Amino acid sequence: MIIPSWLVLLPPIAVLFVTLITKRLNPSLIVGLISAALIATQFSLTGTMKLLIQRVFTQLTDPDNLYLYSFLIILGIIISLFEYTGAATAFAQRLTTRLRSGRSSQCAAITLSSTLFIDDYLSCLTTGYVMRPIMDRFNQPRVKLAYLIHSFSGPLVILAPISSWIALISSQLEKAGISSDPAGSSRIFADPFYVYLRSIPYIFYSIILIISVWFIVRRQISFVPMHEQEVIASQTGNLFGGKEPLTLGSINMESQNGSMWDLVIPLLALIIAFVSGILWAGGYVLFGGTRSFIEALQKNNQTALALFVASIITLIVASSIAFARKRCTLVAFKPISLNGIAMMKTSVIMVFLASTLGVMLKTDLQTGNYLAQTLLGTISIALLPLLFYIISIITALITGSAWGTIALLIPIAVQLVVSLLDAQLLTTFLDIPLPEPIAGARLEMLFPVLGAIFSVAVCGNHLSPIAETTIMSSNSAGCYPIDHAITQFWYALPAIIAAGISFLLVGLSWRYLGSAHTFICLSIGIALCLASIVVANRLWKAK
Repeated sequence: MIIPSWLVLLPPIAVLFVTLITKRLNPSLIVGLISAALIATQFSLTGTMKLLIQRVFTQLTDPDNLYLYSFLIILGIIISLFEYTGAATAFAQRLTTRLRSGRSSQCAAITLSSTLFIDDYLSCLTTGYVMRPIMDRFNQPRVKLAYLIHSFSGPLVILAPISSWIALISSQLEKAGISSDPAGSSRIFADPFYVYLRSIPYIFYSIILIISVWFIVRRQISFVPMHEQEVIASQTGNLFGGKEPLTLGSINMESQNGSMWDLVIPLLALIIAFVSGILWAGGYVLFGGTRSFIEALQKNNQTALALFVASIITLIVASSIAFARKRCTLVAFKPISLNGIAMMKTSVIMVFLASTLGVMLKTDLQTGNYLAQTLLGTISIALLPLLFYIISIITALITGSAWGTIALLIPIAVQLVVSLLDAQLLTTFLDIPLPEPIAGARLEMLFPVLGAIFSVAVCGNHLSPIAETTIMSSNSAGCYPIDHAITQFWYALPAIIAAGISFLLVGLSWRYLGSAHTFICLSIGIALCLASIVVANRLWKAK
């Protein structure tokens, strides 16, 4: 039932408001669900209960959802197994055997984070615990380590087509109405995974931030609070900005008996199994189909299933290696599994609640359609990437959750873009025709809009003091969380501003620059970010 009223905006606003007060996302999502059901049923208590039960039951019985939840849980077990056997530590030790300076230790930290792109939790925890004693040796402040590992966890994972985030993203895109199933009720006829791949070049914040981090490390740039921390560390040996040192456990690398191959082989198995599953589902010619490699990627509609099967294969490979090398026993495997499940439990619950709310916003309240009708004639579609960039920043900072931001905003964004495109009958430079049910319109604005949401979902998760990865990065690096949040903000601010400018330019320039507009706008953003970092560094040193 369409509700042509501003009331349809209340559920997501309620989630943000309650999160701001309680600093807890899951209870806030429950408030959002209840308010959405009340509005959708015109405040009928009986209708509200029926609608909530119906939506919850649908989410719990949807095969793709079950594949997604199972994948996350199995991935948690795999990560826990890597920690127990010392596989991740052994892998890191191989990368850090020839370090001679503070800069080389910083390069090693971001290199290690880059190789652990499969999951942001794995990257945060492993890199921090492993690199802490190494960077301590060169008097590097703990907040610098936290900044490095945090900047290469979520920002890199969102760019990787094979990671723990892909099942969630594909699932949310499908729920928002993007599907390659001709028999379904999709509003956009396209494969969700392929749409994600096309949006990767528009994830400006992650790309600009990663380049800026390498630039800062290689040029040994230091300014604002981070500079003060580095001066104190070099002059006094205090790695906590002059505060009382934190007493935390660290990995004794000499005592680990794991092998780097205990991690490399399972990760290779995961990548091979996932890619093979995607190509098989898409009908790739080498797997008995008739399609080319690119066509198979476009026609795949089993991403969640492919990840689930790949995770099972990976767990079998990882556990078999651990048992064969006598680094794990059947008795130890139970607490390892329970630890992995506990690690992912909160995330699974959050994904379930946020997905359910996203479906209600799309189906029952049609919030995106309402926004489109309200904004039509008052806002140019060229401003949509920047608009969603700003909205996503606010949402992600308040909720502290990249996944929650993605699940909340994708249904609204897809509805809004399709409605505006359908109404304005715009033409496009893209070479992918998308037939009805979007009235012949094409997706020239959907990819940068999705890139904006993905960018700032990561940005908010990166900067929010209440984000899980912020706490994980601080704990694994062994620094005060508030110090990490403050020092990191000033280093990330140039990337935030530069990415916003890039999204503005994308919306304004696509008609005139053709297919090169993405590269040009991104290059301008990178140049602005690096230039501002250089200027800030010189101004700070001139003080």
